[in-house]
Amino acid sequence: MFNITRITLYKNMKDAYLLFWSIFLPLAVLFGLNYFNIDVSMNTLLGVLSISIYFYCCITNSFSVYSQRKRGVFDLLKITPFSLWKYLSAITFSQTIIACSVSIVLLFVENSLFHFNMSALSIFLFIPLFWVGSAIFTLLGFALSSLPKNEGQLSITTNLIMLPLILCSSIFFNIAGAPKIVQWISWVNPFEWLQRGYRAALEMDLSFWALSILILFAMLSMFLFVAKVSFRNNEK
Repeated sequence: MFNITRITLYKNMKDAYLLFWSIFLPLAVLFGLNYFNIDVSMNTLLGVLSISIYFYCCITNSFSVYSQRKRGVFDLLKITPFSLWKYLSAITFSQTIIACSVSIVLLFVENSLFHFNMSALSIFLFIPLFWVGSAIFTLLGFALSSLPKNEGQLSITTNLIMLPLILCSSIFFNIAGAPKIVQWISWVNPFEWLQRGYRAALEMDLSFWALSILILFAMLSMFLFVAKVSFRNNEK
């Protein structure tokens, strides 16, 4: 398991998609907003963190896993003593390490450019949110990679999942004034619970922060089950 984590980390550190989608593009957005003095809400700035995590952990990972499925990597895994649970855990762990590191850098950039005035404790409270969010989106990427028949369909699928999740969260809109169906979706939306956790961390609302973490971990368990089932379905 350690070797798979190490190999995946080494491979991902050289990934051009990581550099563009999760580092260069978010940084360009943040510096652009600051340079042109564009007034954006705190929720939108915090949403950049979640979108960056989704781009890397879900979209990039789904294409990587899809390629491995097509090459029969997971068929070979079945004849080894290494369990699928351990493989999923190793890949997810390596993805979360990188995604958390990138998110922390982006958080410091936002804090510097937009004067969040965060305390050391607030910054520390963000780290578990980055971790569990990265794990959720990585496992979602595993599941989505089993659905399409080609890379074009996979691109459409990942975007069709991303857009409703973002729009049914408080990244760009006030959920309190949204239609009921949007409010219902927000209750099972990892983007929204990440947003709520971020705000709780900034406001030092430890009780609501703990509630957000608890719900996100419940979602993590569900996505872990869904990811494993997607491999079973492929076997059939």
